[in-house]
Amino acid sequence: MKTFKEKYGPWALVTGATSGIGEAITHELAAKGINVILVARKLDELELKAAALKTKYQIETQIVSADLSTEGGIDNVKTSTKELTVGLLALAAGLEVNGAFEKNDLEKEKKVISININATLQLAHYFSKKMVQAGKGGIILVASLSGHMPNPYFANYAGTKAYVLNFGASLYGELKPKGVDVTVLSPGLTNTPMTKDNGVDWSKTPMQAMPPQMVAQTAVNALGKKLVAIPGLKNKIMAAMAKHSPLMMQAIMNEKMMKKAISANKL
Repeated sequence: MKTFKEKYGPWALVTGATSGIGEAITHELAAKGINVILVARKLDELELKAAALKTKYQIETQIVSADLSTEGGIDNVKTSTKELTVGLLALAAGLEVNGAFEKNDLEKEKKVISININATLQLAHYFSKKMVQAGKGGIILVASLSGHMPNPYFANYAGTKAYVLNFGASLYGELKPKGVDVTVLSPGLTNTPMTKDNGVDWSKTPMQAMPPQMVAQTAVNALGKKLVAIPGLKNKIMAAMAKHSPLMMQAIMNEKMMKKAISANKL
C-alpha cells in the first residue's frame, strides 16, 4: 500500500495558506513529509510561514504571492509552479460578505464569486490535468455547511459554497477512476480571521467555533476515503437534517436565527 507521500507527493499547493484552515492544512501536510507551496496575498506573511514550516518539518517550501480574485493572480500560480510536480491541491482561500443582500456592495459580492468559484474552477482544472496524466493525486476543496442549506444574509456566499460542493462531488465521480482522489471539506463555524471580525455575534447562534487544526485534520484524513468531510458531530447532524428538511422551512428558520446575530446596521 502506498504511503500518503507516495500517493500525493512530492509537492502540495495550498491556497489561503497563511491563516485559518489553509494554514492548518499546510501543517498537516508538512507533518506527513509533503513539500508545500504556500499561496496567499501578503508576501511578508508567506515568507514567515514558509520558513517556519521548513524549520519545523524539514521539508521544502515555495511561496506564491497572488490575489486569486484576479486573472493575473491565478495565472501567477500556474506559471510559478510549472516546474514542480504538484500531487495535492488544497483550495482553502475563501471570501465572505454578509448582510442584507440588497444593501451589500455588488463589487464585493462579485469578488466572492471570483475567489470561491472562478479561482477554484481554474486551479482545479489546471492541476487535475497534470494529476490525470500522472495517474495519481488528490484535491481538497473547501466548501461550507452553508453550501448544504439556505443561509439568509449570507446568500451569495452560500451559493458559492453550494457550487463547490456539487462541483467537488461531480469531480469525485470523474477523477476517481483516473487515480485522482477528491474530498470536499464542509466545515461549520471555524475560529478563523474571516469569522472573528465580520459583524456577526456567533454567541447568539447555536453554533460553536471549531479550531482550524481539527478541521484541517478532518480534511486530510478523509482524502482518498470520503467524498464529503464534515468536522464535528453537531455539524454532521445539521447537514443530515438539511438533507431531509424542506428548503422553505430551512430558509425561514435560518433567517430568524441569523437575524439575531448580525449587526443591526447590516440588516
